[in-house]
Amino acid sequence: MAASDGRDIFSLKTFCLVTGASRGLGQCMAIRFAEKLPAQSMLVLMARSLNGLESTSDQIAARASHVRTKVVQRDLSSQTETSLDALLRGLFEELKVAPRDFDQALLVHNAATLGDVSKMMTEIDSASDLNAYWDMNLTSPLLLNTVFFRHFTQDVVDQRVVINITSLCSIKPFKSWSIYCAGKAARDMLFNTMAAEDSSIRVLSYAPGPIDTEMQVLARRDTADDDLRQMFIGMKSEGTLLSCDQSIDRLVPLLQKNKFQSGAHLDYYDI
Repeated sequence: MAASDGRDIFSLKTFCLVTGASRGLGQCMAIRFAEKLPAQSMLVLMARSLNGLESTSDQIAARASHVRTKVVQRDLSSQTETSLDALLRGLFEELKVAPRDFDQALLVHNAATLGDVSKMMTEIDSASDLNAYWDMNLTSPLLLNTVFFRHFTQDVVDQRVVINITSLCSIKPFKSWSIYCAGKAARDMLFNTMAAEDSSIRVLSYAPGPIDTEMQVLARRDTADDDLRQMFIGMKSEGTLLSCDQSIDRLVPLLQKNKFQSGAHLDYYDI
């Protein structure tokens, strides 16, 4: 199926892998997707926090018992192509499923880190910290893409979809957030290029808006630029931050219609 002929993502029996599924937006997405996906769909929930993952899985079991879930505690920053491939093969074996058992493969790249926002760009001086940041936020999603779509090829499933959770920071500079901005911009271009290379994969970079999550706590505490830090503090005190559910409410109809241009960067406020 060509990417321009997208079907309702929630109408197909799906193998869905969500990274960063232990809290915040990733947890909300996993739960909402589970509620909407058809019976016999499978959700693989991946993150570093086992307690958070189990909480997500328990909530899915309570609200959407028609789908199966599998919790995978994993630190994506330290993975290789070989380890990720072994992980996916092991999941298929353990769950007694194969890619051909599904009509759709859905990969959600939500896991990400803010990085050090306490320094201006000319103050950043740790190569090891930079390399660790790129490993987590660029290398790991790229390798996971490679492995995931190696198994879920065009001839195996009817539809393939990848969602990259991005940010306004990928297109607009935020003072003292240079590493975060650069990482988000690079990720957007990776997925935009992916869409250009393979029209059989539906690719969306979704910017969920300013959500009231742990990242906002860090932003209010650690941001070096005074004006930006005060902006975040003001958004919290004025109640203008979004909830995860508000953002997902905007995303779900977009995925149901599935008519967005593959590779597009779409913001909560533009939908």
